[in-house]
Amino acid sequence: MCRKILAISMLMAAINTQVYAVADVNLSTKVIQRSFVNLGFETVPDPKWRNTDKTSKYCYDYTGLNGSGSHTGSWTQGHCLFDQRGVLGWRTTASTKDGDKAEISRREIEFWKYGGWDGIAAYNGTYYAELNAHEPASLYQNVCVSDQDKMTWSLRHAVRKDVTKEKIKFFISDEIVDPIQNGGTANAISVTGKQYFSNDQGQTEFSSDSSYLKKWKEHKQSTAVALKTFLNGATAKVKAFGFEGVGTGEEGNWLDDIKLNLKPAIEFSADSGAVLENATGNLHSVDFNIVGLVNSDIEVAFVIDNTIINNPAQYGKDYKIYDNSSAQPIEIIPTPDPNNPKILRFKYKIKYNSALKYDSGVTIKGLAIQVFNNSDKEGNRVIPFELDKTQTSIAVMDLSDCGGRVFEGFQYEIQDDDVDLGVTKQLIDKVALPNTAVSYEITLLNDSQATANNVVLKDQLLANLTQDQTTSLVCEAIENEGKTATCPVFTSATDAASKLFSTTGLALGNVSGKAKFKFILSNLKVSASDTGAGENIGYIANKAEVSTTSNDINLNNNNAIAKNLYAAKNDLFNTDVTKTGTGLFVIDNNGQALWTKPSQENKAYFPLTIKNEAKLAQDYQLYASSTAIAPTFSTSGYSTLVKSGINSFTSGLKIEFYKVDATLCKAGISSQQVTQLNVAANTTDQVCAVITVYPSTTATTNIWFAIESLQSGLGDVILDAVTPQPQKRLLELTNDQAAQVGVGGTYVFLHRLMNYGVENETKVKVSINPVNGKDGFLFTLFLDKNGNDTLDASDTLLSDIETELSNIIEPNKSVTLLIKVEAPATATNGMSSQVKLIVKPDNTEKEISLVDLSNTDLITVSPNQLRILKSQLKVENCNMTDALAVISATYTVQNENLKPNQCLIYRIMVKNTGSAVLSNVVINDMYPAYTTQWARVGILPIVGSDGQNITDSTNNKIEDDGTAKIKAILKELLSQQEKSLYFGIKMK
Repeated sequence: MCRKILAISMLMAAINTQVYAVADVNLSTKVIQRSFVNLGFETVPDPKWRNTDKTSKYCYDYTGLNGSGSHTGSWTQGHCLFDQRGVLGWRTTASTKDGDKAEISRREIEFWKYGGWDGIAAYNGTYYAELNAHEPASLYQNVCVSDQDKMTWSLRHAVRKDVTKEKIKFFISDEIVDPIQNGGTANAISVTGKQYFSNDQGQTEFSSDSSYLKKWKEHKQSTAVALKTFLNGATAKVKAFGFEGVGTGEEGNWLDDIKLNLKPAIEFSADSGAVLENATGNLHSVDFNIVGLVNSDIEVAFVIDNTIINNPAQYGKDYKIYDNSSAQPIEIIPTPDPNNPKILRFKYKIKYNSALKYDSGVTIKGLAIQVFNNSDKEGNRVIPFELDKTQTSIAVMDLSDCGGRVFEGFQYEIQDDDVDLGVTKQLIDKVALPNTAVSYEITLLNDSQATANNVVLKDQLLANLTQDQTTSLVCEAIENEGKTATCPVFTSATDAASKLFSTTGLALGNVSGKAKFKFILSNLKVSASDTGAGENIGYIANKAEVSTTSNDINLNNNNAIAKNLYAAKNDLFNTDVTKTGTGLFVIDNNGQALWTKPSQENKAYFPLTIKNEAKLAQDYQLYASSTAIAPTFSTSGYSTLVKSGINSFTSGLKIEFYKVDATLCKAGISSQQVTQLNVAANTTDQVCAVITVYPSTTATTNIWFAIESLQSGLGDVILDAVTPQPQKRLLELTNDQAAQVGVGGTYVFLHRLMNYGVENETKVKVSINPVNGKDGFLFTLFLDKNGNDTLDASDTLLSDIETELSNIIEPNKSVTLLIKVEAPATATNGMSSQVKLIVKPDNTEKEISLVDLSNTDLITVSPNQLRILKSQLKVENCNMTDALAVISATYTVQNENLKPNQCLIYRIMVKNTGSAVLSNVVINDMYPAYTTQWARVGILPIVGSDGQNITDSTNNKIEDDGTAKIKAILKELLSQQEKSLYFGIKMK
């Protein structure tokens, strides 16, 4: 069902401030005619509208019994004719000519008083009317009716001369529009759409017999007539109701005591509708208007349907209802609907006041509410008043436009005065350099549903900033919770900034609920030297503040201070006084490294000094890059770093920083490894860069050392280099392992032999040795011929005794060896065995001899058999679309080298190869050094199985600190089931 609701949003802080009786008042504006006016003709026109032409007998005072009398214009009895413009309610269709067809430039209506020689006494009161003043015509009134209206009627009719000819008809027609409403000349009005009412006897032409000559006879219709049949489908329309006389031109058909019963019409007044919740000391009227036939008290039924709106006010908590029409307000307690307690019903009695003009409209002001304040951010609450559609004593209409929208009710708002204004502020520039202009972003949010009134934004410069005529402020409205407010209008951006820093602040007007604005404050000047004092020493700082005349329930977020380190020198240099690089961005020596050191025993040590010239302590991020790091600004002064130029070493060198004095920066160093260093104000501190040089490094390698202040973003760079030792050999075998196997089951251990040296390795001999001797376990050694890290038919079976590999292992390449274990069929749970893999490098005619390498594997017989495999996937540009792509990708156990634009996903697969269900299986791993978490919501980290993402908080839970450790807890792992933990890393 469509509900037509008049929504009023106009704020009225006090609709009615009176506590005691409030009187109803006449409407001052013109409304539709809803009732018939002056039905008994007792309201006589002002004498100025009377015709005083003596010769034409328009106003005659009958004094003699034979019709003799006076033409003086006085009127004590008899008839008198009036210009229709002076007659209340009634109009005539007659022309502007008199009975002699002479033009008189007005339409006239004939009134009778008492009667005199040729008349009769009025049926009721003193006056009555004659239908035909000069010619056959109709008296009519235009009235607004609706499709809900029903009407009964009655009238008194008297014959003056001839009962056979003088008759009367009662009609309804289209609205009659008089073309000379303000006077003039015109013919008789032609009436369109005329239809006649019938009386109780079914007659449409009412007459009298001879016994009623000059006597009043009643004609009526006692059964209510539905006016909908005359509206041609319209909801409401103005129709003319008229009385048509049949008879001679100047005589016949007296009319009196007309009764046309239409229900009065009601509408809610658009002058009321909202009140602030803090206006608790008064009663606030809920005005509505009424127009029509009112001659006694009327009881109006209301409904408050809280189901039709989203945020209804709660009766008793937010408001109460009162009848404020008497000396003492009386509370009206609504009754819940028995079928739906969210629907409330109550009645209000309009007290009839004979001094008021209900036929032309009255505003009813006695219905009132009392509101109660609270401190909740609930937004505006609404009382959805409606008129009860089941009542029959009134009609609901628009009183300003018949046929316009019909108002069944309206929403009375209790406007929330509880708001939550908050402001944040941040420096837009990456760094604020001395004697330059900077910009700030100020975000203002009304985090409540209510409108914040009279909002003022201020800014205060606290340290090392100045404002001038170029400083500007612009506003951008930000979408928030589906709403986008409108920015306030400023005279200019510079004027807005000027007012922002004034003592009175920048007036923003009213800020609607959930409104969010972003202000850009530009062209604030940073002082040439640090002038900060007290807590602002070493900072540039300013403060934004917002205020409102509304009740702001949280003042803690009304202020925001943007405090950034004042730019100071952050100098990085070598401790060697001849190779220092002292000064900002003294990076190298004419393109050459400042300090080149040879490696000894694969190690080189660089003692570095960091000088902090700021008035505050700073934290410095330490960098060692394989590529050149440049300043952002092309000057040798203050600058941030071009981060894209920072690329960590992924091969050849490994670089670690240790917090230690220069004198201890040497072999045997024992200190805390760091990636950042805190340096006190106006002091220097030292750090040792320890370089591990791998044999694959064959030439002098540049290292760009850099620092970056985490407070200011400023930094410095120097270039050093390391020279490797002469060519070396280095083989590495990984790794010792442990596994479980069932009785009579098998397992495969994977080992990798890696050549980290600078020359090919050949004639390497490999063998396996059962540590426990002949204990029933069978061990077999294979060479992974196809390099797929899986034992299959293409792999080469090696001898149980020592075997020489025919493979040539090139630098930075590897071979994979597989050990297959078979447990005895007679084994018991808990039985274990060990096998040692031995690798013997060939040292024949080699300058450097390598020692033998070995790994030892442990196998245990257990019903709870877990197999674990760690593999990895390199991802270009760190782009992974979804979890399914992570799970379905192909992973490898090969080592990977990462670049800054690449990320790595680790997959740790566990499989229950036993026959029993395993509970609470825990997978632990750590983030490698120099890496950090690469995570994406819903994509990484995750637990996967059978190609599906099965991560949740109950059965497959992930605990990840994002920097050091990650853990997956699998509540259950079924027999032969496999689950995998996937997590991502990227280079710092």
